[in-house]
Parts: sequence; structure tokens; C-alpha cells
Amino acid sequence: MNQTSNKKLRIVLADDHPIFLIGLRAVLERDDNLEIVGEASSPTALIELLQSCPCEVLVTDFMMPGEQQNDGLRLIEQLRRHHPELPIVVVTMLNNAGLFRSILDLGVMGLLSKASLADELPAAISHVRRDKVFVAQAIQQLLSLAGEVGPDRLLSGEQLSPRELEVIRLLAAGMTVGEIAAKLSRSKKTVSTQKVSAMRKLGLSSAAALYIYVQEHGLA
Repeated sequence: MNQTSNKKLRIVLADDHPIFLIGLRAVLERDDNLEIVGEASSPTALIELLQSCPCEVLVTDFMMPGEQQNDGLRLIEQLRRHHPELPIVVVTMLNNAGLFRSILDLGVMGLLSKASLADELPAAISHVRRDKVFVAQAIQQLLSLAGEVGPDRLLSGEQLSPRELEVIRLLAAGMTVGEIAAKLSRSKKTVSTQKVSAMRKLGLSSAAALYIYVQEHGLA
């Protein structure tokens, strides 16, 4: 994304509870570099809004009952299919490690608990603005305890080659494949291959899982 500092980041908000939408807006409007350009209160309204309201980030509730759509995973899948480049930050009241893993595997850029939004939503937006994934601390801990991203699930980093480990560290630092290629004097194809190989060895299927792994193992 890499938005310039003098350009406001356009954000769309979605939640079926009006009071919570007000809360989201209140937290984000503290930052003069952000602009709320639209709000939706149902999956159908959100999909229609995104067709006519350009934005750089979507912050959405996970479960929004609607006429045709009340499955949060299906909603995210649909959003990813129709807006593959749009960063999505998901907020939820749920507390299920397996569900969190499923959400992260869909390629969202942020995953937050509604209980800690005031503290973590600004940080999440800051990360997304720099093309970095943000996962709430409480969610990271729950995933680790459940073996979803911890040693029980992931293979040892020692199995990575030195070049693969180098690429993983730079990716976790927020660099793109192109930036890494330029920094290391390698082709984009080579860096991309090393990224895919490293994530496969580690059992990682998403950028969010990579972020958690690097944080847990002190590779950042």
C-alpha cells in the first residue's frame, strides 16, 4: 500500500450494530491521516458499497446476519474474490482458535478482538498502511496455546536455508518481494521461489501466519 504521509487513508467500516460502528469511527477519527468514506450494516450493503466507494482498507465485523449471507468465512471469501487487492481487517467477539486460523488463511491483513479495539485498532491500521499484517496479542496467544501456529504445528526454522531465512526475515519486516530482490541483488522470481519454499517448510499458508511465526521465534 505504502500511502504517502500527505494523503489520507480511505477506510470503509462494516458492522451490524450501530453503536459499535460509532465506536469504530470514534477510534479512527482520532487520526487526522484517516478518512471514513463509507459504512455498512449488512453483508449485502457492504458488497454494494464497495462497488461504488473506493477505499484502501476495510474494517469489518466477522459475523453480520443478513438476508442471504450470515457466514463470516463466506463473506470474507467473497470479498477476497471480488476485491483481491483490498486489505481487510476483521474484528470479532468470537474466541475460537480454529476459526481464527481459518480467517487468517483467507489472507486478511488484520485480526482483532472487539474487547481490545481501542488499543489495537490504530496499531492495526498503521501496520496495514505499511503492508504488514497485524494480529491481536490475545489472538496470537490463543493460537499458540491451541497449537495452531506454535511448535506443535510448525516445523523447525533450522530446516530453512540461510537464503530462505533471510527472505522470511525481510518479509516479516514489511518489505515486498520486489524490495527484497533489489536489496539482495536477486531476481523477483528467485525471491518469490525462496518465499514459497520457506513457508511450505514451516507449514505456513498465509502472511498472517508468517507474521506470528516470526514474532514467536524472535526472527524479526
